[in-house]
Amino acid sequence: MMLRADSLTKSYGAVKAVDDLSFEVEQGETFALIGPNGAGKTTTLRLLLGLGRPDRGRIQIGPAGLEPHHPEARRDLGYVPQRVEFPPGRTVAEVLGFFAEIRGLERPMVGRALERVRLEAHAKRRASELSGGFTQRLSLAQALLSDPALLVLDEPTASLDPEATWEFRSLIEQLQREGKTILLCSHLLSEVERVADRVLILVDGRRAALERMDALRD
Repeated sequence: MMLRADSLTKSYGAVKAVDDLSFEVEQGETFALIGPNGAGKTTTLRLLLGLGRPDRGRIQIGPAGLEPHHPEARRDLGYVPQRVEFPPGRTVAEVLGFFAEIRGLERPMVGRALERVRLEAHAKRRASELSGGFTQRLSLAQALLSDPALLVLDEPTASLDPEATWEFRSLIEQLQREGKTILLCSHLLSEVERVADRVLILVDGRRAALERMDALRD
């Protein structure tokens, strides 16, 4: 088990954003969290990332069952947000070097991350000048710097054109072949159909369905 959520509940005033939500993500699987806007996906991700705490329920990360805000749990988790901006004036390699430094990682990890997302030829380009597809690749490289056990992707292809979407998905498929555990958030089933092993459908903060992808196709 890589991640377990038990009876998560989170309210903002009178609005219950997440309502008694439970699920598990197994090691090595690609688990998709989907639902319409306002279904509770963003709140659920914030709780899983340790950016907020549930009103009720518990989250356990990794074999040790650590809470999301625990430093060791944070080190073993990589996050790719839906939209990202990098400091102006810095090259691709400098951006990754900055993140590596604040995490206490060795410099060779930068080159390795660039290779994994096929950006090594663009290491000297300014990050702010990258296309949308290359920007998302750089965001993925940043998330992979420490080679985390769990990778969380928040609608990573939502703003990409078809070619960039295909290229990003091919990177995800490569990570799957490497055995990486991936939690993928989207509002469209078609966006996750190609890569997901199981799909959790959220409606009004509650679990509407949890099925294997092949069962949903049937």
